[in-house]
Amino acid sequence: MGSIEKNGVFVGILLEDSLQRLTAAGIDDPRRSAEWLLCEALGMSRAGLYAASRERVEPEAAMRFGEMLARRLQHEPVQYILGYTDFMGLRTIVTPDVLIPRPETEEAAEAALACLDKCISPVVLDAGTGSGCIALAVKTTRPDAEVYACDVSAAALAVARRNAAAHDLTVTWIEADMLREDFSDKVPAGLDLLISNPPYVPEEEIPTLPEEVRSWEPRSALVAPGDPLVFYRGLAQHGLRMIREGGWIVLEAHADYGESVRRMLEEAGYVAVCLEKDMAGRDRIAIGRRQG
Repeated sequence: MGSIEKNGVFVGILLEDSLQRLTAAGIDDPRRSAEWLLCEALGMSRAGLYAASRERVEPEAAMRFGEMLARRLQHEPVQYILGYTDFMGLRTIVTPDVLIPRPETEEAAEAALACLDKCISPVVLDAGTGSGCIALAVKTTRPDAEVYACDVSAAALAVARRNAAAHDLTVTWIEADMLREDFSDKVPAGLDLLISNPPYVPEEEIPTLPEEVRSWEPRSALVAPGDPLVFYRGLAQHGLRMIREGGWIVLEAHADYGESVRRMLEEAGYVAVCLEKDMAGRDRIAIGRRQG
């Protein structure tokens, strides 16, 4: 990047050069990565990027882009490089202490919000909150809700608090472990909604994951230790103590285990149990209602 730093380079040339390097490094969807990072470095939109293809890049911006590109070439996720992503319209801070929110999780949050349509001033718990994206999306959409969120990771909760402060949203954050028997003693009861996107990747599946996931995202937020359904078993039982009669439980599940989670909720005594598909047609969102 030395000549670039001294003399500058055209936007279009910088984009194409980075695209070639990302492609050679085996980066998935290299053009998207190149565009996203260059837009950030130059402070412009994607459309602006192509409109400015024949303009020179200031040396400082080129250096900034070069630093980000070097990180992406090591398969670091773009979201960690930028320090943020978007979730249901909210700019969300993400660091390697938290899982990067996925579009499928937006679908789970939307399904959960639909359960609250007829509920006034609902009480909601987001279990395993990570960046806080679900809790904050609920609070944004339903300002009348009393929202709680918990995580076993103090580092993740620190990120969630930063996100709440950035959007001036009030959520009660709790450090608690979903796998402990006393979990339901640490978080509120009388819930209208318990929602969770818990760790669900089987340990044997880790080698098959993209390098961006297996090498960078927090394993504790990804992997279900031993039993891929362990968190769902715990949540189903905790929910019976925490959710009020008529309240809802909404769980995002691994596509291979959606039916198992649905059946688990039925066997635990939940009613109106259903399994919704994600945008790719996979059985991913299990929903149940506490009888009463």
